[in-house]
Amino acid sequence: MCILFIYVDPNPDEGGYRLIIASNRDEYYRRPAKNAFLCEKTGIIGGRDMEPGREGGMWLGINSKKGGKFKFSALLNITGEKLENACGRGVLVKEFLEKDFSSNEYVDMLQHETKAFNGYNLVALELSKDEANIHSITNTPKIKTEYIGKHILGFGNSPVNVPLSKVNKGKSIFKSIIENSKTKEDLVKGLVELLKNEENFLPDEELQTRAPEAYKQLSSIFVKIGDQYGSRAHSIILVDYNWEIDFIEQALEQPIDPNNFTWLQSNIKSNL
Repeated sequence: MCILFIYVDPNPDEGGYRLIIASNRDEYYRRPAKNAFLCEKTGIIGGRDMEPGREGGMWLGINSKKGGKFKFSALLNITGEKLENACGRGVLVKEFLEKDFSSNEYVDMLQHETKAFNGYNLVALELSKDEANIHSITNTPKIKTEYIGKHILGFGNSPVNVPLSKVNKGKSIFKSIIENSKTKEDLVKGLVELLKNEENFLPDEELQTRAPEAYKQLSSIFVKIGDQYGSRAHSIILVDYNWEIDFIEQALEQPIDPNNFTWLQSNIKSNL
């Protein structure tokens, strides 16, 4: 499970933001990962999966390489039945960020992908002066969605046409935080509080159908299920009017002690 909120405005007022992203990564605590870092060679910022056989996959990241378009991508698993011997999905984020595909081209390519992947939502975003393009694809069922220009969006672990309650409620809170924050510090504080929100957003028939045994625990933005699984990384990405970029991550220190969380925070700065 993961959750993602996006605010994008290709023509903000001076002092405003072109992009605001807040996201949780929900994963098994035992699964090894590298925390977010900047790859000087590629300009890509993000964490990396280190699970044997899945090394190098990404759940979320940006490419802020100077001289190019700003690119963002994120992967959210679709809750439901799993395939045997499925291919790792983390390669999709990495591939979009590394290569020269536009968001539309990449999503179109995935519509015709024949590899066996478990269910996912893939979000691909490009941002340049006066232009913002977001394309998403759900692979089960195949749904392609396009968003051009200014938007506030939310994505979760269901197809985009049947959003979970916590995505809808969280998007409203996200919008309010953006509208009422007077400083960057206020904005970041509000977004962190959103990502740590443990309120259960119920009822949710879609979630209950997809995860009948755990839907109550999964109905909050911040997830914790026993001592095995939960929200283990918060990511906040800001791109301001002047193209100054903040990639803020709070990630649980590994190995993760479910009875004594230790959060490590980093702020990677870049610009275009």
